[in-house]
Amino acid sequence: MMSKFSKGLLFGSVVGAVGGLLFAPRSGRDTRQKFVDELEDWSDLKEDFTEKLDQFKESAAALQEAADMYIEPFIDGINQDIENFKFQAEPRLEQIQEQVEKIQSELPEMPEYDER
Repeated sequence: MMSKFSKGLLFGSVVGAVGGLLFAPRSGRDTRQKFVDELEDWSDLKEDFTEKLDQFKESAAALQEAADMYIEPFIDGINQDIENFKFQAEPRLEQIQEQVEKIQSELPEMPEYDER
């Protein structure tokens, strides 16, 4: 499907080419041949544009498919790694906290100094 802009561009180009051909100082036969040649060129251009647009759409669809196939599992894998890290880190953090509390309980109390 062509967008409105593309259709307008193509229509404007064709109208401009036809107008230029009709007002050019040539013989009738030369003008008709030039007109036929221009129409063939525009037809080729339209086909090429349509083909490139189709290729772009196919590429975009392939990119979306690849994103769906690879990005979501990648993100899921990262989330799983984070959960695994948390699972492994939490008991260690608790052990560290217990050791800190044990060390603090065994330290002699320091006398408080009166700052006067």
